[in-house]
Formats: sequence, structure tokens, C-alpha cells
Amino acid sequence: MALAACAPADPSPVRIVDLVRDFRDAEARPSRAAFEVADVSVSGQSLPTIRTIAPSRLIFVLPVPRRSTFAARVAIEGGVDGTPPQPLRFRVGVSDDRIYEQLSDVLLTPGVQAGWTELRADLSAYAGWQWSLFYRPEERRWRLVLSTDAVSGVRARGVWGAPGIDGDRSAAREHVDRAARLSR
Repeated sequence: MALAACAPADPSPVRIVDLVRDFRDAEARPSRAAFEVADVSVSGQSLPTIRTIAPSRLIFVLPVPRRSTFAARVAIEGGVDGTPPQPLRFRVGVSDDRIYEQLSDVLLTPGVQAGWTELRADLSAYAGWQWSLFYRPEERRWRLVLSTDAVSGVRARGVWGAPGIDGDRSAAREHVDRAARLSR
């Protein structure tokens, strides 16, 4: 009897949630007028982006996929109203409407960073089953918060390049099923 070869699971991450595509469902602060979805080229690399004028915040309410990571590339695009580009801080956090937890941030300074800068955050603590009577991350719709801060207090333009949530194929299948269950 011949043994069938088992194909190893595909370890390459897949995009489970595309936040550029889901932008229209996000809560935008200070207002939607501070944001624009567009393809932006930085240092010759073009990405689908969410452009913003800092300070600003986008809040996506969603169930977080298991074994997932937030991933984006960020960049300073320029000043506002003819001002030179200013330093910007890009932050990613999660909230449950009670507490905000900052997961990752990056400070970009004009002339220091050129091109896109990667920003990643592990989201695995906000999905899946946990031993607890009260804490059930799998049953929640979390608030994923993308903040762009004007460090010097002067408004500036920044871009979130290809922001989204990545995970494995199994997590993607589970996420689709769980999102359908939570929307009922």
C-alpha cells in the first residue's frame, strides 16, 4: 500500500480584511472630509491608500480573525496649505469601548525616512477562544483604531498604504463564518 503524500499547509499570509475596501464603513474623525482613498506612489512604489490630514482617526468595528496581524505601510505625503511636511506619528490600537490598548506606532520625520515604512501589530489576543467566564474575544466586534498624529501640532498629510489584516487561510475561512454569525 502506497502512502499518499501530505501537502504542507500554506504558511504564506493572506489578506483577510482589506481596510481600503472597507473604508466607507469606518468611523472617521474629525470628519470624512479629512480622508481620501487613492493610489499613491512613494519612492516609485504605488499602493492603494487611505490619505489623511493629521490629526485624524479611523475606527473600524469588526471581529478580529484568529492568528492575525495588522499590516500597513505608512508615509508622510506633505504639508497642508503650502506648509512644509511635518513629523507624523502613526498608531494602531484596539478598543472594546472601555479601554484603548495601543499595539504599535511609528514616528516619521521628513528627510529622515524615505519611502514606505512598515507598521505591524499582532492582533491574536483579540480573537479566538480564551479560558474565561466573561472574556470572550471571539464573540466581540472590536474597534481597530488607526490614528495619525501631528507631532508638531501643525497639520500634515499622511498615507496608510495597503492597510489590512493578514492571517493564514484557515483563519480567513473561520473569519468569514464568524462575521456572518455575528451579523445576524
